[in-house]
Amino acid sequence: DNPVRAEKIVKEGRGNLNGVVDLSAEFGLEESEEIPLLFYCIMSGVGVETIRVLMKGGMDIHYCSTEGVGAVDFAVKYRRRDLFDLLKEEGIDFSGSRRKSGMTPLMLAAAFDDVETAEYLLKAGAEADTVDAFGMTALDYARKMGQKKMQDFLEKRGAVYAVYKK
Repeated sequence: DNPVRAEKIVKEGRGNLNGVVDLSAEFGLEESEEIPLLFYCIMSGVGVETIRVLMKGGMDIHYCSTEGVGAVDFAVKYRRRDLFDLLKEEGIDFSGSRRKSGMTPLMLAAAFDDVETAEYLLKAGAEADTVDAFGMTALDYARKMGQKKMQDFLEKRGAVYAVYKK
């Protein structure tokens, strides 16, 4: 995580900023496991300023996988709340979903019992009662995963179950 080094890489035109990183060597995997550089930066804890430099060099913060997974999904999964303001500035939608399953960032936060992220997402306009392709809301995910703290948090904000009954 070094913005100055990233700037040098960008200026020299080294590497494809929208390319992939092979995780097999780093994690000792027998088979190749590739993820986009953007997602690798998020999961590896690369700082906001370095990501901004990479974006200026052409890295697409709006990239979305064929499954519909985007930067906000990785930020939620890896508890990278430090990236939320950048994502919001770049027009990333916190309330909707591009995933085929319809799972929203709030549903993901609920499944991971990340109340702090859920609070941010709700303040940023996420809808607590959005239903995914499986007919579930964020509150349903919290219950399914046994996340009592999240259930309490969402219930206090008026969220409803779509699958489960209270």
